[in-house]
Amino acid sequence: MKNLIGLLFLSMILVQCGQDKDTLILKNQLGKIKKNTSIEELDKIFKNDSVEKYPSNAEIIREYRVFGINGKPDLIFFPIVKNDSIKGLDHVKIYSSRYMTEKGISTTSAFKDIADNYSIDKIEPSFSAAILFIDEINATISLNKEDLGLDEFNMNDIRQDQIPDEAGIRYISLWFE
Repeated sequence: MKNLIGLLFLSMILVQCGQDKDTLILKNQLGKIKKNTSIEELDKIFKNDSVEKYPSNAEIIREYRVFGINGKPDLIFFPIVKNDSIKGLDHVKIYSSRYMTEKGISTTSAFKDIADNYSIDKIEPSFSAAILFIDEINATISLNKEDLGLDEFNMNDIRQDQIPDEAGIRYISLWFE
């Protein structure tokens, strides 16, 4: 029995240690990135990645896109712009499964994984998605409405019991406060 408990404890430690701190989704933080992270700091953090600043030839960047090897964005950062200058980061949309919460939720997780690990504080419909509000990590999670069996443009309230356990995640938005 002691060996079993020791083995479980060791496996939990290995799982925690195995998770890269740079890809960890925490409340108000993605790895080293926080609200006050500058565009210059993002350039240093993602110096080995394919990055696009949008619009590309403007003084004020509205989106900072980090691309994966598949040519699609892994992350899209949205700066706070006030008085024609960037004042920090508002939020980041996470599309890559490399980024996950301490409880193991990533874009490859299903609704059941979210519901089993986090309290869903609110659900709001959009034209093409159901948006789950997870206050514990200051994030919203977008689920495809077609995975829910709902009409795409139906804006009626969505209850948690209407969402199938296997519904997939489109992206996770982490909001910086």
